[in-house]
Amino acid sequence: MERNFLIKDLRRVFLPLLLVVVLVLGACRPTASISRSESIHIIKKSSSNLDKTDFVTDYILPQNIEDSISLDSLSVAERKREFINIMLPAVLAVKTKLDLEREKVLLMEDKSKLSKSDKIFLSKLEEKYKTSNLKVLSKRLRTFPVSIVLAQAAIESGWGTSRFFEEANNPFGMWAFSDSTSRMKALSGRDGKKVYLRKFKNLQASIEAYYALLATGRTFQDFRNMKMETDKPLKLIQALNTYSERGDAYVADLQNLIVSNDLQKYDHYEVGLQYLAEEIN
Repeated sequence: MERNFLIKDLRRVFLPLLLVVVLVLGACRPTASISRSESIHIIKKSSSNLDKTDFVTDYILPQNIEDSISLDSLSVAERKREFINIMLPAVLAVKTKLDLEREKVLLMEDKSKLSKSDKIFLSKLEEKYKTSNLKVLSKRLRTFPVSIVLAQAAIESGWGTSRFFEEANNPFGMWAFSDSTSRMKALSGRDGKKVYLRKFKNLQASIEAYYALLATGRTFQDFRNMKMETDKPLKLIQALNTYSERGDAYVADLQNLIVSNDLQKYDHYEVGLQYLAEEIN
């Protein structure tokens, strides 16, 4: 039942095929780089078929942007639009990569013997997601609606105006607890102690770290359980009251932001198949 819940709509047909294509391409060559002048092709999907409508960003680097763009001087409407233009392709690229990795893990559950490449693939994921149990790993790899990711990034970064978004590629306000972690000092401390936030080389790295945080953090166990039962964003966010000290007030803000900015429409967007084959390994 769990697999049927994941592999739905077009993914039922394309994910297994894409997984093979992507893995073959990944073994043949390194990931290509995209320049700022190139566009990222995103397909908007309706409930019954593919709309012939593209969401295109023509100036942002979704996978490995290292210098975030300042949105401070823009009007509120422009800032929100540009923030979505920056975040959406990057979120979709990471989300799809995780979906493909999870599908491979699910296929491995049925294998009687794993190949050497399977074991190497798994060892990296097991270390990152802190489990050697394939069923637990597949649960942790399961993604959730894009609208939640966008809403949390918007709240935590002030729609891309925070210092940590601009200088550390950290739109989610993720803290750094080890001095071995690349980090930036916050301007103010907490209870007389210094506070540091994580610093990332690019947006993709921060989005991957955000997914890993929700997949492994002890305080997000309820969220992980709930995402196995539903993909409705307004239900799922009820279990994110532990993400902020503000608790239920934070959840209320998330809900208001998702609804008032119509973020759920982005839950039906997917990365174009050509982009997948060329860019994700």
